[in-house]
Amino acid sequence: NNPMNYGMTEAKDTGIGGGIGPSQDGSAQLTFYVEVSDLQATLDKIGELGGTTVMPPMDVPGGPTIAHFTDPAGNRVGLMQAS
Repeated sequence: NNPMNYGMTEAKDTGIGGGIGPSQDGSAQLTFYVEVSDLQATLDKIGELGGTTVMPPMDVPGGPTIAHFTDPAGNRVGLMQAS
């Protein structure tokens, strides 16, 4: 029910937060997020280790700043920096 057609789930106690929404090709996707203190520094380190930034840092309206990367095996992971 939002302009991005994207839903977030919150981590409760020991759970893992994430989001569900359409991928760039329109199919459903599941993204889990890891909270980091510095998005760009983390993406730089990921790049040094063979990962690839697929979505640079962007501010979510009313929310955190997020980014996505793929690891060397092609798995997509989200990063989140609290505002």
